[in-house]
Amino acid sequence: MRLSNDLRLQAQTLIAGRLGLDFSKGRQADLERGLVQACRISSVSAPETYLAWLATLPDESAEWRRLASHLTVGETYFFRDRALFEALEQHVLPSLIEACRAQEILRLRLWSAGSATGEEPYSLAILLDRLLPDLANWALTILATDINPDALETARRGCYREWSFRETPQRIRDRYFQRRSAETFEVDPAIRGMVTFAPLNLVEESYPAMVTNTIAMDLILCRNVLMYFTREAQRASVIRLQRALVTGGWLVVSPAEASTDLLHPLAPVNFAGAILYRKEPTSVAPLAPTWQPEIVLPELDDTLPFAYSSGDLVTPPLPVTSPDITSDLQRAKVLADQGRLEEAHELCEAALARDRLDPETHLLLASVCHERGDIPAALEALRRAVYLAPDSASAHFLLGSLLLRQGQRKRGRRSMETVVSLLSSVPRDEPVAGGDGLTAGRLLETARAYLELPS
Repeated sequence: MRLSNDLRLQAQTLIAGRLGLDFSKGRQADLERGLVQACRISSVSAPETYLAWLATLPDESAEWRRLASHLTVGETYFFRDRALFEALEQHVLPSLIEACRAQEILRLRLWSAGSATGEEPYSLAILLDRLLPDLANWALTILATDINPDALETARRGCYREWSFRETPQRIRDRYFQRRSAETFEVDPAIRGMVTFAPLNLVEESYPAMVTNTIAMDLILCRNVLMYFTREAQRASVIRLQRALVTGGWLVVSPAEASTDLLHPLAPVNFAGAILYRKEPTSVAPLAPTWQPEIVLPELDDTLPFAYSSGDLVTPPLPVTSPDITSDLQRAKVLADQGRLEEAHELCEAALARDRLDPETHLLLASVCHERGDIPAALEALRRAVYLAPDSASAHFLLGSLLLRQGQRKRGRRSMETVVSLLSSVPRDEPVAGGDGLTAGRLLETARAYLELPS
């Protein structure tokens, strides 16, 4: 099936405006092929009718997401770009690990943005396993996101053919992969358990945000993604990726995407055969905590949802800025965005010492605990947030994503279904409470993307 010149131009303009994808400069054949494939599996047969239908749908709809998966290339393999992974293994990750040890905070957060079928995030997990003899003592986040639900499901399964190993040393294959058939190799379960997969469209404004677990990152790999975007979409995405980094964090793009102008103010750092970009410290003064006197509160009895025992508990002094809970929450969020999770955690606890029944504080505490790697504490805080505010879509979404990560697929999907139910009648452009600026439409379609993944 061939598209007329007018229809191709119409598709190019619509897709650039909605998905930020650039199909000029000789990429018209890719546009036509992807559009025809998406049209064939949709409920609309004719391309011109399909385009007209797409134009009526919001950007974050499932059909736009499916079309994007047909228009983007997911080709990847383990340890793709040997020079880059040598720089990561020999310089970047050791420096991050050393800084964590010096601060006595054993936590690292890595993000493979545009992870395709999962070879890249699993490669990062293997590097960390090799570099951390005390791996069990670390709170590690390796987030892997992609717009394509089929690619995410392939990644979750962790089974690959010979072609995915064309730059993988034999010693790595022997240590971290098990043969499942004559042509299939499975990633070691321990390595698979280190990676969290989630749907996310990099051209949407759903990051950085606590609700999507995309803040306070030490390292972001976003390779061979920006090259498909329009210039405007590239700039918007890079700004969001920079905000997702902690000070001293690293952004990795492909050589074809590397541009000092585009990535400014990140500083280029040269390694043998690779250039990485680092978020340097700014002149902004750090937040300085103040202190408050001891607070005497009833002790929480965890055997009931929010009943208190008759005993008294003296809470030690915690850093706060004022007795106003809202101010504490704002300050805690700023600290969390900066990666100062211990301080953010203390502020959340200080706020809860004054009011145990505030659902927004429990929600923020859950996000902070999640980023610190304390999943049981995050789940407990989310259960309390949901108990106190059963109509909180953000709380149900975070609870669902964590349950899915823990392998509790049935309960996780039920939480995502609750998000869909809560937001289906909400105006799409209305901000969601506790969603870091996410609109109802964005969070709704992200929840639907989770539900599209096979159970």
